[in-house]
Amino acid sequence: MKAPLSWLKDYVDINVSVDELAAKLVGAGFEIEEVIYPSDQYVNIKAVKILSMEKHPNADKLRICQVDAGDKKLQIVTAATNVAVGDVVALALDGSRLPDGTEIKKGELRGVLSEGMFCGGSELKLTGADYPQAGIDGVFIFPEDTVPGTDVNDFIGTNDVVFDVSVTANRPDCNSIIGLAREIAAVLNVPMKDTFALPAIKEEGDITSSLSVEVKDEELCPRYLAKMLSNVKIGPSDEIIKRRLRLMGLRPINNIVDITNYVLFDIGQPMHAFDYKDIAGGKIVVRRAANGETILTLDGTENKLSEQNLVIANAEIPMAVAGVMGGANSGISDDTQTVVFEFARFKRDNIRKTARTLGLHSDSSARFEKGIDYVSQDLALIRTMQLVARLGAGKFVGGRIDSLKKQVAPSVLEVKKEKIDEILGIDISVAEICRILKSLQFEVKANGGDLTITVPAYREDIVGANDIAEEVIRLYGYDNIVSKPLDGKKLTQGGRNPHDKAVQKIKAFLSGFGGLSETFSYSFISPKFIEEFSLAQDDPRANVIKILNPLSEDVSVMRTTLAPSMFSICASNFSRGVKEASFYEIGKTYFPKSLPMTDTAIEKETLVIGVYGEKEDFYSLKSIVEALSDRFNVTMDFVPSNEPFLHPYRQAFVKINGKAAGYLGQLHPAVTKTRKFDPALYIAEIDLDVFIENTSDFLPFVPVSKFPSIQRDLAFVVDKDVYAGEMLKTIEKVGGKYLRQASVFDVYTGVGVLPGKKSIAFNLLFRKDDGTLDGEEVNQAVDAVLTAMAESFGAKLRD
Repeated sequence: MKAPLSWLKDYVDINVSVDELAAKLVGAGFEIEEVIYPSDQYVNIKAVKILSMEKHPNADKLRICQVDAGDKKLQIVTAATNVAVGDVVALALDGSRLPDGTEIKKGELRGVLSEGMFCGGSELKLTGADYPQAGIDGVFIFPEDTVPGTDVNDFIGTNDVVFDVSVTANRPDCNSIIGLAREIAAVLNVPMKDTFALPAIKEEGDITSSLSVEVKDEELCPRYLAKMLSNVKIGPSDEIIKRRLRLMGLRPINNIVDITNYVLFDIGQPMHAFDYKDIAGGKIVVRRAANGETILTLDGTENKLSEQNLVIANAEIPMAVAGVMGGANSGISDDTQTVVFEFARFKRDNIRKTARTLGLHSDSSARFEKGIDYVSQDLALIRTMQLVARLGAGKFVGGRIDSLKKQVAPSVLEVKKEKIDEILGIDISVAEICRILKSLQFEVKANGGDLTITVPAYREDIVGANDIAEEVIRLYGYDNIVSKPLDGKKLTQGGRNPHDKAVQKIKAFLSGFGGLSETFSYSFISPKFIEEFSLAQDDPRANVIKILNPLSEDVSVMRTTLAPSMFSICASNFSRGVKEASFYEIGKTYFPKSLPMTDTAIEKETLVIGVYGEKEDFYSLKSIVEALSDRFNVTMDFVPSNEPFLHPYRQAFVKINGKAAGYLGQLHPAVTKTRKFDPALYIAEIDLDVFIENTSDFLPFVPVSKFPSIQRDLAFVVDKDVYAGEMLKTIEKVGGKYLRQASVFDVYTGVGVLPGKKSIAFNLLFRKDDGTLDGEEVNQAVDAVLTAMAESFGAKLRD
């Protein structure tokens, strides 16, 4: 919210410096985004009077002017044709800077010294709406009584200070000049000025004889207030209004439109001005739009509406999207004779949804989305009547139309001083609490420590003792809070729960020992992944939760798997020249209990690992997963799988103690080519809830044996569909008490091995811990392995 200092002074006497005021507002809970000095746009640009003018000796289109700059005489060479001797014009002196950043230096033009440059409206960033003389193609000419040497900032009103204040969502009452002025009055402990006295205004006729208002949806429009202005005289606004609108970043247009914009910033109440001739049937209807109904808005956009959108209509068609933007068919024009001013309160969540759905955003919708109180409509009407009278813009028709059936009474709270002290943890006197609250326009009656507090009607954020305590402390000063032990409470030690600790250890292992880089991605993804990953309709991962108002189709469903996110991250890195990488992410997946949603989703914490590059393959990925399981003492098995999005011969399901816990494998080439991803991408996805449930931090101590070990290598020929993992389990089962380790070191097909067969070679390590192992004991164990291999797998020793 921008707030010019001069405008704030309409409401409150400010007797401190700009920096001190900014510091006080910060102390009261407001963030000052920036303190803007508009005069910095116009550096060393002044009004000068042309004393004489003669032709340039070396250029037919140039003239040499002698000018009076107030404190000195200057010579200027110009090509302007709209100036004459005696005119007071805008001059950028040597060393000046224009609003667009251009710096002006003196120099010679065709051999004649020019000590500056005459400026037109375009150089000064002014238009004909600001000043008529700024709209012509030529030099900007000041009124003839302008004193030479006058700084242009003094003339156009930019010698001001503008505070850009960040207003929190719970303080919509401060999205206005008056709202911030109330806060300033409180922090400076000075009274507010009464600026709402109405001048003597003669009204003619009765509005109800020319206009009726019907509110068909009082939930979406709790109040609609209309006031009519006849004998309208369209013209420019006065300098104060135009200057202030420019400081707020708006161009002046005409008196009626400027009044609506001025009141928006001044009071925080969005307004709309309808041309009465466009109100067909003399009737305003506040209703939901019909499905498929359209309206051309002021920005030139044709909008298709639905019954979720509220419109302000006449007896035939919509004239405005309520609270968002007016229609092109009902705006103010030069021939407007009668105007109907609208002051309304709309349901803020409906305005927010409408603005987002239609892609229409305005200063009005921004304020309605945050909330408008019931007081602002009346204050805005008074200010409008004052401005119309000041500008002589027309005559008001008697009466007004107000859909509010009874005034909303301010809320009254009963709060004890002891409760405020308990919340804040410090003792503040009743007198100080009363002083602070009264400075914020609260009415307070104190009976000992019992406070009866009447909340201003515009403070709809105040609902209980906690809110009152917050109001007190932000003005009393947060720096006055002193630390002390909790009364009657035991000190507790914070920390992570066991699950979170395990997650942190997993991250540390993967980032450290594993050398993987951690990634983060959105929890919502594109629904296209279901088709791209060839998921069946009955696959739980295809049963996604749809977001009601997604930012785009690419982020419109909650993810049920982290694989698409990992694929996207790897593809993005590869497209940027990263030829090899290893990533992991730990995040949530979301599964609905039922659709449509009637309960919260089932959230599963999941680990996904993605690796690609010249040195990566299925086994390098598997080694990472196995190292992780070894580190946390998790018994993990790999069994055949049939994931549709993985390479059919390079994938496996992961089981932990017999329970399904994920998969690993190469992403199918049909999937990777959708992102022009050339290398093989290997992905593992593990259910961390299952993994952590089976982890153990206990690592038993095993001393290094003093006795030698004996190794045997056995190569078996088996059918191609026999899995090495199953054979390994059998070896470990029958290998005897001295078998310490068994591993696969070779899988071979080719010369010497019959078609349909393969050779799998195992290394077996035997050792005694209490003596030297002899060969006979090893032979017995090997014989047992050979027998089991033959019986279970039809395996034969390879020659």
